Amino acid sequence: MVIDIMPRKKALKRKPARKAKGKSGLDRQMDHFGEEVGALGERFGKGMEQKGREWDSWYCRTFGPVGPVVSAVFGLFILSLAVWLLSVVNLPIGSGFLDNVGNFLFDNLGLFFVIFLFFSYTSYLSRVFPKGYRPLSPIVTALGVVVALWVAAQAVIIANVSLGIAVLTGMTSLVLINIAWIFGLLLVLGYVIFSIKLALEGPGERREKIMPAAKPVHASRPVKGGPKRLYRSGREKILSGVCGGIAEYLGVDPVIIRLLWVIGTFAWGFGILAYIIAWIIMPRNPNHKWED
Repeated sequence: MVIDIMPRKKALKRKPARKAKGKSGLDRQMDHFGEEVGALGERFGKGMEQKGREWDSWYCRTFGPVGPVVSAVFGLFILSLAVWLLSVVNLPIGSGFLDNVGNFLFDNLGLFFVIFLFFSYTSYLSRVFPKGYRPLSPIVTALGVVVALWVAAQAVIIANVSLGIAVLTGMTSLVLINIAWIFGLLLVLGYVIFSIKLALEGPGERREKIMPAAKPVHASRPVKGGPKRLYRSGREKILSGVCGGIAEYLGVDPVIIRLLWVIGTFAWGFGILAYIIAWIIMPRNPNHKWED
């Protein structure tokens, strides 16, 4: 029998791992502020996009195939007005550069009208016949890039009359000489990309499942018997719930607080800044439902 005379080492007690410190109240409130401002911007963008779609739909229904002609005529009117204003402004100045710009625009009014008409009709066709327009989209894109290059080259030529930089003259001449080759290259590239997209889509195209975003941790719930906390309201909320939260804290109608805020804004001018500061400092009411 072997006796173990060696003292056994005591099992080392592992210290419990420290829990990662959570975000402080101010950090959470700053996160909430950023989320809500981002959500407001997103809602505003979606609203403007919806208004634009409604306008396009009304415009197409009202004018039909004549709509692109109306748009082109309106664009030509705006361009002619700009040429006239440029000439009026240049009368006392006598700038050769402005005179060249005005002459270029005036001499090419007919060409600009054709450009406006072409792109107006392509836009109309893309809304009315989206499937039929799709194979034509590479042509429209290539023409758009070529027109933009031509206008940019003409602007550089006009500006270079007074600058006299030889490099700019060579570059613009190179672009204008090879404008047809540039169009052909863009057209081939556009149809290659279009073919790749068609091949990738296919009949059994998989749609990515969007996972719901994790909801942020709300502020801790108030302890019973503790002091009454001031929160932003998720029920009486127009923008961020600041006025509604103050009204709930004071037990008054939120309209009164909003009226006082409007009066304070116009009277002293600090209402907007104070509102943003309160938005950042005041936490959300954890008992209310918040849409992130």
